[in-house]
Amino acid sequence: MSTSNSAAENSIASEQTHRITGPHREPPSVVNATTYWRCEACSRESIREQDLHREAFHAEDCEVADRC
Repeated sequence: MSTSNSAAENSIASEQTHRITGPHREPPSVVNATTYWRCEACSRESIREQDLHREAFHAEDCEVADRC
């Protein structure tokens, strides 16, 4: 059993192909770098995780939006 803290293991719904992952850290070269969350199905990102749990946030044909 792996004890690593990879993004997939820490994601919301990691057992699903299309999922919400994060937090991801922006590169240090980005001024005011922050963390963000990403929907792997429609590639939309937000610095607020709760945004990704709203159907209206996702692309129209996003599979994850159907589960919000």
